[in-house]
Amino acid sequence: MEYKDYYKILGIDKTASTDNIKKAYRKLARKYHPDVNPNDKTAESKFKELQEAYDILKDEKKRKEYDALGTEYFNFKNAGAGGGPSHGEYYYNYSADGRSGFNFNTAGAGVNFEDIFSDLFSRSGKKQGPSKGNDLSAALEISVIESVKGTERIINVNGEKIKIKIPAGIPNGGKIKVSGKGSPGLNGGPGGDLYIDIAVLKDNIFERKGNDIYVNKKIKLSEAVLGAKVEVSTIFGRIMLTIPPGIQNGTKFRIPKKGSPDISAKKPGNSGDLIVTIQVEVPSNISEKIKKAFIELAKEGI
Repeated sequence: MEYKDYYKILGIDKTASTDNIKKAYRKLARKYHPDVNPNDKTAESKFKELQEAYDILKDEKKRKEYDALGTEYFNFKNAGAGGGPSHGEYYYNYSADGRSGFNFNTAGAGVNFEDIFSDLFSRSGKKQGPSKGNDLSAALEISVIESVKGTERIINVNGEKIKIKIPAGIPNGGKIKVSGKGSPGLNGGPGGDLYIDIAVLKDNIFERKGNDIYVNKKIKLSEAVLGAKVEVSTIFGRIMLTIPPGIQNGTKFRIPKKGSPDISAKKPGNSGDLIVTIQVEVPSNISEKIKKAFIELAKEGI
């Protein structure tokens, strides 16, 4: 018998959890359900295929057998070993007592899908009114600068290009809700919402902690000893920083209001600070003249 890739049919990985298998099945079953696609033989065939895949993968024992046997699974089950995919008929049952549900009819035993479609149909077997579609989630990576200044991105969700406005100040782990861009609703109902999880990437220059921005500034040994004015990069441009004579390696300067806007603040204008960490560079190539000068300094305990 021809091998069927049930994981591919449901659009999931082989490592998918039982919960993810159920979610994938629910999503596709709504799309291809016969009541949503009347007189569509292709959709009907796809719907039966989805039910068959779900029947196997949701059952831990059947799934292990399917994974272990591979292409031989269908030959093995077709030979009468039992427990594998059946070859009966899928149907939506409207019973006389008002109960309804999906069943797989084979040798007198059935698999009831009523729990899966309780949100699609009422107990009387009639369609419910309009219902909202499922919410979807997506992940989006942005730079530290983008998280501070805000930006716009275009993402692809289910074949649809959606422009996302990322507000200034959004932190790592922040969420953006895009109303109506989730799964389509049923029976004319509104679409679900799209939730985007934001991940702020590490930067070679800037690091963000809360609303504060951290940056390292390398200075020469002579500048550390004698003092100097040095240029420091910020997200909003460059500033001049005064280095006092005798500064120590690792010294930090706090520059107010040069960090990220506080997106949670009720009033605009609240921002974090810029934290500048001084890194004193020790030269690796020192001339004999410089060495002699340091020898004299060492004699004086410097």
